[in-house]
Amino acid sequence: MLDGADAAIFCPAYQPASYRMRSRFLLAAILTSSLTGSALAQAPSPAGFAKSIQPLLTKHCLECHNGDDPDVELELHTFRTAESVTANRKTWGKVLTMLRGGRMPPEDEPRPPKAKVQAAIAWLEETLSYVDCSNADPGRVTIRRLNRIEYQNTIRDLLSVEFDATADFPADDVGYGFDNIGDVLSLSPVLMEKYLAASEQIAGKAIVTAGADAAKTVRADGSDLKRSGNGGAGRDGGQMLYSTGEITASFKIALAGEYLIRTRAYGDQAGDEPARMQARIDGREVTTFDVKATGDKPADYDHKMKLAAGTRRIAMAFVNDYYHPKDPDPNNRDRNLIVLSIELIGPLNVRPEDYPASHRRIFFVAPGDKLTRAEAAEKIVRRLASRAFRRPATDREISRLLKLYLLARKDGGNFEQGIQLALTAVLTSPHFLFRFESDPPPNAKQQIRLLSEYELATRMSYFLWSSMPDKRLFQQAFKGTLRKNLDSEVRRMLADPKATALVDNFAMQWLQLRNLPTSTPDKKLFPKFNERLRADMRTESMRFFSGIIREDRSVLELVDADYTYLNERLARHYGISGVSGEEFRKVTLKGDAARRGGVITQAAVLTVTSNPTRTSPVKRGKWVLENILGTPPPPPPPNVPELIEDAKLAETASLRKRLEMHRSNPGCAVCHRDMDALGFALENFDAVGAWRTKDGKFDIDAAGELPGGAKFNGAADLKKLLRSVKKDSFVRCLTEKMLTYGLGRGVEFYDKCAVDKIAAALAKNDHKFSTLVMEIIKSDPFQKRRGQGKRQRRSRP
Repeated sequence: MLDGADAAIFCPAYQPASYRMRSRFLLAAILTSSLTGSALAQAPSPAGFAKSIQPLLTKHCLECHNGDDPDVELELHTFRTAESVTANRKTWGKVLTMLRGGRMPPEDEPRPPKAKVQAAIAWLEETLSYVDCSNADPGRVTIRRLNRIEYQNTIRDLLSVEFDATADFPADDVGYGFDNIGDVLSLSPVLMEKYLAASEQIAGKAIVTAGADAAKTVRADGSDLKRSGNGGAGRDGGQMLYSTGEITASFKIALAGEYLIRTRAYGDQAGDEPARMQARIDGREVTTFDVKATGDKPADYDHKMKLAAGTRRIAMAFVNDYYHPKDPDPNNRDRNLIVLSIELIGPLNVRPEDYPASHRRIFFVAPGDKLTRAEAAEKIVRRLASRAFRRPATDREISRLLKLYLLARKDGGNFEQGIQLALTAVLTSPHFLFRFESDPPPNAKQQIRLLSEYELATRMSYFLWSSMPDKRLFQQAFKGTLRKNLDSEVRRMLADPKATALVDNFAMQWLQLRNLPTSTPDKKLFPKFNERLRADMRTESMRFFSGIIREDRSVLELVDADYTYLNERLARHYGISGVSGEEFRKVTLKGDAARRGGVITQAAVLTVTSNPTRTSPVKRGKWVLENILGTPPPPPPPNVPELIEDAKLAETASLRKRLEMHRSNPGCAVCHRDMDALGFALENFDAVGAWRTKDGKFDIDAAGELPGGAKFNGAADLKKLLRSVKKDSFVRCLTEKMLTYGLGRGVEFYDKCAVDKIAAALAKNDHKFSTLVMEIIKSDPFQKRRGQGKRQRRSRP
């Protein structure tokens, strides 16, 4: 039998068949399918509802979907006009999907003549696909908080500071399959506290507050000094060593440079040489002092050297112990070392180039002959805030930030500390943490507007780089030339190394490969699977998608290609010879290896769509429907009985046969007819993506049929069909996925004009990846924004 993981997806109606029960799950499927079709030049006639829809509802639907307790809470009797249909496009789009698939009415109920069903389908296609593209709604995006990755990348590009937001901040919520959706990116009190703490930490890393005009002295004495070796508290508050050992102190160095290490010490002298003290930095010997000073007159022992930024361990070691208790002179019996303090003074003679990149980026001007401190602070804060807010900061904003600068100065801080306090305020400002796009007044006549060039630059950079605009984008926005140079800028951005963010954040979420680290294949059943192989699987998929971007290849190769990227370990897992070494390289796939082309048959995808102990045709079929064809199946209803794996049954029937036994239940068959067929095509790949020909002792049957009747036998046939017969479905699916990611909101029915235009441009330009990105950025939903006021009226059928 099946386990609960498959049961929840697989069999939503595990009960005796009845018209009402099966109808309930038919309608549940209706509510979650997707709408496709092409835009029409003219609005459809409302009279078609009375002729083609109303009779069908009356005779075949209202018996179960009318009254106080309608099936699936859908009262079809409330739909009486064409206007009521267009007001509920999402619901009726799913009804259309069921009619197209012949799933409604149920097979054992009286069915309407085929001509009437086709007439209903034609009217719904015409009605639901109609959008007035001359006056289409571009939609509006909820104010978007930077997600963890965007925050981390923005800090990197704004300040040249590396900050791991994934370790410090809670995980972001996901909507429509992505973690950059405005509607779900809330700001909790806990996260706000995290932002406050992060701003101080980041500002501390970015700015060296020890100014060039004065070296800083840090002193360690008394309890700050740590001792290793025999000794004790020394006279005068220091630390004493009776025998060989060390006295240490740790110092945090913000700025690399030359420092003076000053140690105040003396010795209890004995024997024929003075106490000897060896200076060590992080365990490395740097110099040795003869400590001739005595307790009545301690001395300073200095050493200058260059130190790297970070926490440095400075030690003073006693290296020439002497002990002669029988010496007739009591003062010559025991030699000891006493360290009173260790001071670190510096940095000395600081040059501008000695500061870290973050500091130099912020302090692009300095007070001097031409600029007062106030003038220099204003210039620094204005540029910093304008870049952080991703548009020119207002005079009022700058004035408020400069008050914080002055407050730090009033409290005794230096110039750098004043700028540091202003920076912490910038990093906690809503204008940094959120991506604002202004709206017209709610009562304004014109509610749709073109984004400013700064807003457009921000949308582009977070779409392609998951980060803030760079200097060139800001310059184009400032000059008002970004739209004029859009093509060249998009190509430049795609060629930039930062475009790997599209792989990390779009592709990995679209393909659901962020789940790969938590996949747990059974170690006994799949002993060759290990963490190195897991990492190789991920690398293959990332390199493959990255190659599509870098070489501007056809997006259809994502479905089926004659190459992939392998190293020796993954090639061996695939049964492909001729690949040696750890390094990944592009490998041409020939013969049997050709079945590996495209993302569907990559081990990473096959592993995340499997159960720990076996494959899951249900999960794999669902994955193809959702991510390749754009027609996700309906979610299962609650209270689905859990089906337990039965080892004895597994010995008597293949997994396909066992699934077919459950699919004999008409309620289960409704949802699984198409989904399972797609999953069975991939049954030759085991739960970690290795090739096989048998399921236990049974030969694998990988034959199936696509919706519409196209037949296939195995993964290779399926991919060919998806790239040919279902090419348009895949292109629209990928377009909608990337548009969702790029906009930060779900795709709505009024986005159909944009999706149609993007898909048409792809077909015209050999489906090049750059065309997909370019057309998304040029589309009205990306370039424009609707305000909060009443939507512009659109013609309705």
